[in-house]
Amino acid sequence: MSVRVMCVGLACVDIVSVCKNYPEEDSDQRVLDFYWQKGGNAANSSTVLSLLGAKSEYMGSFANDNEMRFLQEEFTSQGVLTSNCHTYDTGYMTPTSIIIVNSQNGSRTILHASKNLPEVSLEDFKKIDLKNYKWIHFEGRPNLSGSSYEIVRMLAYIDEYNHSRSESEQIQTSVELEKPARAAELDQLLDKANYVFISKDYNQHKGLNSKEESARAFIQKCRKGAAVICAWGEDGAAAMDSQGQLVTSPCFPPDKLCDTLAAGDTFNAATIYALAQGKTLADAITFGCKIAGAKCGMQGIKGLKDVKFTEELQLNQ
Repeated sequence: MSVRVMCVGLACVDIVSVCKNYPEEDSDQRVLDFYWQKGGNAANSSTVLSLLGAKSEYMGSFANDNEMRFLQEEFTSQGVLTSNCHTYDTGYMTPTSIIIVNSQNGSRTILHASKNLPEVSLEDFKKIDLKNYKWIHFEGRPNLSGSSYEIVRMLAYIDEYNHSRSESEQIQTSVELEKPARAAELDQLLDKANYVFISKDYNQHKGLNSKEESARAFIQKCRKGAAVICAWGEDGAAAMDSQGQLVTSPCFPPDKLCDTLAAGDTFNAATIYALAQGKTLADAITFGCKIAGAKCGMQGIKGLKDVKFTEELQLNQ
């Protein structure tokens, strides 16, 4: 069986309205476009990985409703495996995001509703056969009790597996820390993975004001041998390894900014894709910035499969 890259986290339905400009409160206006699409950080990243050429899998929770069937059809059409997802039959709802896209500047405003669907548990995770995976990425998400402890336990489970394997057989791990409101819970993930992706918002919440400053600050909290990666939107990205080597990349904006929704998820996925291929940290974040820039010039992410320069990085399958 081909080795896979797995993303663990959220899949939701995005209900998107594209507006001429951001609406005023208590106003009434027609939208330029309206559509449903698959959303959620892990769901988006797993899809980008597949579009770039990786054998990709999403692992998360499904509610048994019509929205779940829409999500599963989307995953299947984009070549993403979902066979290890747990489905909850009654009393649960698929998470949904109402999204307003401003066509003037590509900004996206997200109103997310996630009522009661449980996150992936260690018991769910133990059912997979780890030998089938090259890389496992976790979207930092506290469970219903407000704790990230399940992700800590899953990463420890992978570490235990890796300790009994040769270096070539070991699974690389990564985590994403994005939401500042969850920082108190998510900080415990900093020293649990090989690569730590930290968002601009998360860094600024910690009082850090540049990608370089953020990389230098957070590498001190990562475990031995790890690397930290800080995307900074229009200012590109920076990364630092455990030897203190700082690398940076500029952003690569499209000719016309169209849609920034999922740009961060795209950067994470493209960077993982390059690292899994054996590229250097500098080359990987540059590739991530290029793919994220291309994504911002198109609606959604499906068009990434046609980006020509992806051919230089074909993941071994």
